[in-house]
Amino acid sequence: MSLDNMSRDDWIIGGLALLLVIDLLFLPWFSITVGVGAFSISASSTATGSPDGWLGVLAVIALIVLLIDLGVERLSPQTQMPMVGGSRTSTRLMLAGLAAVFVVLKFLFHIHFNYFGFGFWAAVVLTVALVFAALRASRGQAIVPTS
Repeated sequence: MSLDNMSRDDWIIGGLALLLVIDLLFLPWFSITVGVGAFSISASSTATGSPDGWLGVLAVIALIVLLIDLGVERLSPQTQMPMVGGSRTSTRLMLAGLAAVFVVLKFLFHIHFNYFGFGFWAAVVLTVALVFAALRASRGQAIVPTS
């Protein structure tokens, strides 16, 4: 087991997936303030909290499976794991896409742009970047082209 088997693209995909897990679990997705001035009360909720926290939980599970798949393939290459689409990169693309579907559903079920917190906007960027990176990797292309 050696980290020498991890390519730059593996680190990018793994890093994006890990950042998205942290976002979904800990950053505020919804932020509501009621009242005025000193008499205001604020509340926030993460992607795994209400409303429809199950969508955030399913996205986190898909991302953790993606991270496990990447780790097992690179750190224990002799271990056989099930594949989708005939390759490990296709499997990771499917898992990234599945996580994106859950993030999009969470958004669609609660479209209130004035209530979205920092975590939501960060998740949008991270989700798009993760799906893009997984798509390029599944096509055998470098995620960040070298000059």
